[in-house]
Amino acid sequence: MGSVGGWVRELAPRGQTALSRSVLPAAQVDRVVDRVGAGPVRWAVELAQGMAEHMVARIPQLGVDGLVQELRKGCEAVAVSMVAALAENAEVAPEPPAEALTGAVEAVGRGVGVEHLLQSVQLGHAYAVREILAEAERHLPAAERFAAVGHVSEVLFGIVNQLSAEMTSEFSRAHAAWVTSSAAVRRELVQEVLAGEPVAADHAHRVLGYDLTRCHTALVVWADDLEHADPGQLAGVAEQLLRDGGATGTLVLPVGRQRVWAWGSSVRGASVGPPTSTGTPGSGVRVAAGLPEHGVAGFASSHRQALDAVRVGTLSRGDRWLFDYAELDLIAMLSADLDQARRFVRRELGGLAGPGEPATTLRTTLKRYLDVERSLNTAAELLHVARNTVAYRVQRAEQLRGRDVEVRRMQLQVALALAEEFGDLVLDEHATPP
Repeated sequence: MGSVGGWVRELAPRGQTALSRSVLPAAQVDRVVDRVGAGPVRWAVELAQGMAEHMVARIPQLGVDGLVQELRKGCEAVAVSMVAALAENAEVAPEPPAEALTGAVEAVGRGVGVEHLLQSVQLGHAYAVREILAEAERHLPAAERFAAVGHVSEVLFGIVNQLSAEMTSEFSRAHAAWVTSSAAVRRELVQEVLAGEPVAADHAHRVLGYDLTRCHTALVVWADDLEHADPGQLAGVAEQLLRDGGATGTLVLPVGRQRVWAWGSSVRGASVGPPTSTGTPGSGVRVAAGLPEHGVAGFASSHRQALDAVRVGTLSRGDRWLFDYAELDLIAMLSADLDQARRFVRRELGGLAGPGEPATTLRTTLKRYLDVERSLNTAAELLHVARNTVAYRVQRAEQLRGRDVEVRRMQLQVALALAEEFGDLVLDEHATPP
């Protein structure tokens, strides 16, 4: 407590898995952990998740594909930067992190106005002030709170002032470039189609250079972070994957710097196959695919499925690059409400929902065992362990769950699938859904 910001180093999150839900590059987060400790950084990650939820709840326009993910990154970057400045008792507010400004570019291509962005900054500021002052009251005696409040207010006000100014400037530059581009015209027409508005097929063909009457497979290709953000590269990945799947016609649209939407169709009327996971589009690049669907309605439907697969991909704890709706449809539907999904998983798994590697191993074994229709031999081959090891793990899993595997077996398999895909997001009762 020796300095004005010393109490900040005592901050701790409600849940112990906060860092695993960070959306910033691990190396970037680790550097701040080395400076101020893990507790304050975990607390900042939780704060950022709450800030993003608060903003989207009050400004629904921010909840669109791609933009909401950038909003989370921006909130987390600012929260972590703020905590570091407070803990180190910085004299001057830090410069707004680059991640906090990418939302401005993403907003332009989605028709979100700068007024919404500036309102989000004010909402985030109010939310952060409320939370950090509550922590000051919890950690500090009354005599020390005045100095803490002054320090907090000075740092946050400085961050908000700079962020608002730079975000407005970034938005203006991106908007000026966007309105003069052909992509703006094409994107506007695509938005009309996706919204279900009547669009003449011949007019759409002229503007888009793409036939909406065929059978379409939609893709979304995105970059995990700014380091891998190259719209040209992402567009090339989408084009190549669609051509490899048999597409003779393609439509690829950039939506900001870190994402492209794409569709492919074949002149022969055959469905364009989804990407295969045998290759890789490059480090830090992810791909989501919808199902093949026919006509104008199918153009929109396949895209919605791809967006659902994107949502799974951004939350997934796996390390794969391809998220195919054909394989993830059930997971996507059941995870639309993560609060309900978490309650379901914990209810079905019981003690098997516990933390740590032993519980993870038991869940993995039980899922493989059920996936192969309870064949001990096949499960053992898949897991590269002895048959008796599988039998022991299944028995132990049943003990922890408190029920035989045949009791509500369908629900058990779904709960195991959700746990495998989302990890602590559905296993930790204190997890905050992003």
